[in-house]
Amino acid sequence: MKTKKMKRSSIICTYMLAAVFLLGCENEIPYHPGSHKPLLIMNALLTAGEAENYVYLHLSEGNSIKPVKQATLSLYVNGQLAEEPQPVTPSKNAPMTFCLHTVFRPGDHIRLEATAEGKDYCVESEVTVPQPVKSIQVDTCVTKILQWGGMRDYRRILVSLHDLPGEKNYYRLEVLNNYRIKASHPAPSLNEDGSQVTDESGNPVYHYKDTIFNYTDRELINREDIILTDGHISNSDQDEDNEMFPIINNKYNIFTDSQFANSHATLKVYTALGLDYLNGYQNVYASLQSLSVRVLSLNRDEYLYFKGLNCMDDDYDATLMEPVSLPTNVKGGLGFVGLCAGTQITMDFPK
Repeated sequence: MKTKKMKRSSIICTYMLAAVFLLGCENEIPYHPGSHKPLLIMNALLTAGEAENYVYLHLSEGNSIKPVKQATLSLYVNGQLAEEPQPVTPSKNAPMTFCLHTVFRPGDHIRLEATAEGKDYCVESEVTVPQPVKSIQVDTCVTKILQWGGMRDYRRILVSLHDLPGEKNYYRLEVLNNYRIKASHPAPSLNEDGSQVTDESGNPVYHYKDTIFNYTDRELINREDIILTDGHISNSDQDEDNEMFPIINNKYNIFTDSQFANSHATLKVYTALGLDYLNGYQNVYASLQSLSVRVLSLNRDEYLYFKGLNCMDDDYDATLMEPVSLPTNVKGGLGFVGLCAGTQITMDFPK
């Protein structure tokens, strides 16, 4: 599932341009259009315990971004050089991508140093791996909830955790439904010479081809949980469409220990039972292979980063809501490097 992991990490690339306009936390860069030279942008969402983590580099250029032609990356762990990976960029127009194979542990102090275009651009970022929660408990059942105008079957998941004592803590909940999919998808019909087959009107002709692939569904419904909704609970998806007083949904399922400091809490979320929304596919058969539930411990800056991304998503209305700031912890440039540590339970399902 390397492709899915890279896709997950690259969500930060989509929004980092906004950091040129609005930057929060300790480092702030004023925005003056056309008055500053390009800056090197370094983005990464790293996870302790993972065998592979990805770092992305690109350049700011006015109000847009452009790819890096040549770059180096050095990783230091607890003051010692641990790795100098080579880029694995898939295409010329994509951010320059580096794959880290060093496995991070709770308490490790990480420093990333990057240069680009010779040494015209130099940036660095430091972050410490937080401590994960000691354990979690997971309970599931199938129940009906009001969704899409009717009562439908969903899988309810209860996740219990105990807060790390003696400090302010920041968390994120992830639920991964890992499916094995068998389906028919449209594929172009080709002539013997490899050219596209067309009909009498010149339109391309397609045929359906059977395929088997793995898919991870991350969608969660958290509207009934008082912690994940910050007290704005709801029993219906219709309440989310209030145009007069729009609510920013907690799409990344981040939360703090404000309501259960030094104590325990149980989160309640729902996931779909199937994958009816695979557009363009026919004869879809989705077999759930496993259900993975993770509670990730975040540093404060990473929590604020996800909170900023959440506000800048589809529901953001600049006329009704406050301006959004994104934190940056990259010195000498732009970007954000986050490092979380998780506690996970995986349940395998019978075929």
